[in-house]
Amino acid sequence: MADPIPFRAKPRTAARSAVVVGAGIGGLACAIALRRAGLTVQVVEQARKLREVGAGLQLTPNATRIIREFGLLPRLEQVAVTPRSLDVRSGASGATITRAHYGPAASRYGAPFLVVHRADLQNLLAEAAQAEGVLIALGSELTAVEPAFGGVRAVVKQGENLIAHGADILVGADGVRSAVRAHLGVAKPPVFAQRLAYRATIPVPARHPPDVRLYMGRDAHLVVYPVKGGATLNLVAIVKHTEPVARWSAPGDGAAVHAAFADWAPEVRELLKAAPHFLCWGLYDIDPLPRWSTGRVTLLGDAAHAMLPFLAQGAAQGIEDAAALARALQKETDAATALKAYEAERLGRTARIQSEARRNGMVYHLSGAPRLARDLVLRRQGPALLDRYGWIYRA
Repeated sequence: MADPIPFRAKPRTAARSAVVVGAGIGGLACAIALRRAGLTVQVVEQARKLREVGAGLQLTPNATRIIREFGLLPRLEQVAVTPRSLDVRSGASGATITRAHYGPAASRYGAPFLVVHRADLQNLLAEAAQAEGVLIALGSELTAVEPAFGGVRAVVKQGENLIAHGADILVGADGVRSAVRAHLGVAKPPVFAQRLAYRATIPVPARHPPDVRLYMGRDAHLVVYPVKGGATLNLVAIVKHTEPVARWSAPGDGAAVHAAFADWAPEVRELLKAAPHFLCWGLYDIDPLPRWSTGRVTLLGDAAHAMLPFLAQGAAQGIEDAAALARALQKETDAATALKAYEAERLGRTARIQSEARRNGMVYHLSGAPRLARDLVLRRQGPALLDRYGWIYRA
């Protein structure tokens, strides 16, 4: 069990209690942030067991700075890896196009760059939230969001029973296919990006450096980085595909992966061959929503602004949301006003990051003359490559 997280609650907040729907990275970060603001917090989660889909994620300084404010950075660093550099390579030859070291950038932005297994981060956040008194109800499927006695309640199905959890505010942190977003009447469906992600983990090959490697090629790219204390290598292969997979996370067709990278550099093919199996799912994002909040209900993380993973900001933006929501509740004295203030602070920034992530998805997959121009620009940027996104990292 994690040690309690110290927090100093202000004597007045816009809400005294919250229900958070969803126990992913964003939902658990929200629970911690709201506890630190002095609220009583109940988390309801549809899954019967906390189990993050996927393998690894990258955490940039804008996220690790908040985790440090939670008092959790030392524990996170015990299970995460501090990568040495971002090594951008040609998929065809394996040659390095440019490299930027994370250490100097971390010093400039006042917090580290880390790579971590999703399950390790989720478990850390869940333990910390429970240590602070957050209640987490698993196996709770949301069936309704209703007004109740000046507040709001989430009606969930647990087995054959319907249970109502009432609070001053409700936060939908339930992902790209958010049930809370549907209840709000913000019915924009997620948009399939015509990309499939194949994920796998393998033992770290001998002499493999602790880098984040990005191999780029026509209509595909591969991201590789260590997790689990550096003993395991996380592979994420992105390929163009016109039809989404039938399930959200499905067993991946290894033959399809190897065919997509058949003419790539030998080192890429060897990494993929070392994977015993792949998991596969379609990549989606959401066009910017006109609003996140209605009355005492708001959205957070992928439910509000699902984005493509080409800036490593999905988890980071959910963590930022959590901190911003807690600040708004401490600043305002009315719950609905606080949720609108939170929305106003976050809408523009997340929309810009969504747009930039989409752009990166196109840039990574260039071929011909545009590829040559891209590589020339990257070489000129060199060590300053990470500063291109300083506007994200210094927030």
